[in-house]
Amino acid sequence: MRERRRPPALATEMEPARRVLLLGEGNFSFAASLCGAAGTHVVATCYESEEEVAGRGRAAESIRRLRERGAEVLFSVDCTKLKDYFLPEKRDFDCIYFNFPHCGRKAGVVKNRELLAQFFHGSQDKPFCVEGALNHIFTRSMPLPYFKPMICEIELESRKVSFQVPQVLVDKINRGFLEVNSNHPVRTIKEKLTAELSQAFPLQNIDYCLSLLHQGHLNGVCHSNIFWIILSPEETPSTEEMSNGLANAVLFSHVDFCRDTDKNGWVNVQEGCHISKQYYLRPSLLPYAQAIIQRGAFLPGTLHVLSGPVFRKCLITPYSMPVFHEMVFVCAVNRGTESKCIQMLMNNIKTSIHSFHQTVPRFKVNINLQEAKSFETTELNDFAAFESQLSKIQYFICMEIDTSGSCEKGFCVGIIRTAHYELVSSELVVVFASLNLDLLAMLICGISDWRMLWTSDTRFLRQFPRGELRLFKSFSLYPPSYVHDVSFWVPDGEQFDEVAFHTVARQVSGEMVVSIQLIDSFQQSETGRKSLCYRLTFQSCDKALSRQEVAGMQLLFRKEINQRLRVALR
Repeated sequence: MRERRRPPALATEMEPARRVLLLGEGNFSFAASLCGAAGTHVVATCYESEEEVAGRGRAAESIRRLRERGAEVLFSVDCTKLKDYFLPEKRDFDCIYFNFPHCGRKAGVVKNRELLAQFFHGSQDKPFCVEGALNHIFTRSMPLPYFKPMICEIELESRKVSFQVPQVLVDKINRGFLEVNSNHPVRTIKEKLTAELSQAFPLQNIDYCLSLLHQGHLNGVCHSNIFWIILSPEETPSTEEMSNGLANAVLFSHVDFCRDTDKNGWVNVQEGCHISKQYYLRPSLLPYAQAIIQRGAFLPGTLHVLSGPVFRKCLITPYSMPVFHEMVFVCAVNRGTESKCIQMLMNNIKTSIHSFHQTVPRFKVNINLQEAKSFETTELNDFAAFESQLSKIQYFICMEIDTSGSCEKGFCVGIIRTAHYELVSSELVVVFASLNLDLLAMLICGISDWRMLWTSDTRFLRQFPRGELRLFKSFSLYPPSYVHDVSFWVPDGEQFDEVAFHTVARQVSGEMVVSIQLIDSFQQSETGRKSLCYRLTFQSCDKALSRQEVAGMQLLFRKEINQRLRVALR
């Protein structure tokens, strides 16, 4: 529905004219041009006398035009004593313009600042409160990205395969944050940790052999937290493609949402669709470390280091990441000495993180080990909660930030496990430690939104020249946000998958949804049907987001949850 506007002439007749005060006019040319605006009553003032001003080029003509059009023209007005020139009932103005305020041609900066200070003090009965005042700087924003589907090619089991990247990860594949030429803070933290640990252990990096895909399934891991990549029979190479030498290519399509599993934990898809193999984007590097040990390609006493991006579906929060860079340390030690190894690991990790304080002095860190048995699952962040599904955890590596005397809540940034591997030696115990490098970077550099780590805006990396860690300065203090609600009926007899719900929101908005809150829930007593109402908050961390763009995202979101999650919109 369009808004109907009244013609300007009618608006001028029915609405009172706005009063505009102009200070420090020179030849009154600005006042004369503004005076022609409909619905505006101009009060133009000048510091000099009328005789002094009239001699300036075209000033007399501008003054005449102003008076003919009913404007008020005042001379010898001191802007620091405005109360002396206007009666109390005449002091209300809709807008005050003071163009190029200065004390005179040869006045210095100090005098001009004093003039402005006195002006603000003299404009009303009490001075303006300028504490916490801001300078607003406007820059041209990059347009919102609209990512096309992406096919990723990798080598798997000695053959080349390709798969369609899940839409929410299209802009996060092959970003190269950990490459040698990268200045990204995530790589800087990895390199500093590696350098520190090399002082206590012989190190061996084995990142080069890690595939993006896993086959099969992970015991104990909820399938809703996995980005599944499933072999699609209809995408088998055609006869023509096979004749062109593509017979060995295996194409995969992604299935984001699977509703149930069989007793063995395998994902069931649509009936009639035969699935020969199942793959998923790696949610952890831990299985690779375990496989290396079992193959015997492992040196006891050496600290083996694995690092790279991992992918996990999760709820939307500022610190919950569907993709982040994990760093895993693996070391086999003699039985009975594992506690000493763990303490050596922690001491070196602490030393490395405390060294960041020298370059980012805003914070004091407190990092410590906490026994897993002292935690309830509800107290864990998404990183720790998922890790607890993989295997038993002995310790959480927790980090607190103290800024200006206020201590933020503790974050789990790492996990420590131990395991006995009889295939290697009955006398050896293997110690595993894993760290969330992205979360460490956020806490150390004061980044409050994980999305900023993945921005393509060059202003982000420019804050970390030559890989130096610094306190991050946000592009915008008050980016606009928009709120939309959505209500629906949950399918009868089905458990609502909230992680899938959040994943759809990520996809349709391009990660522009920053918060999803359940604001209402009820169940019909007659039918047993359950209704949910969620509130979505849209906000960009690095681009200009308009109300129209958000409205389009919300409409697409309603369509997608109806089709993918089979909810009935209300």
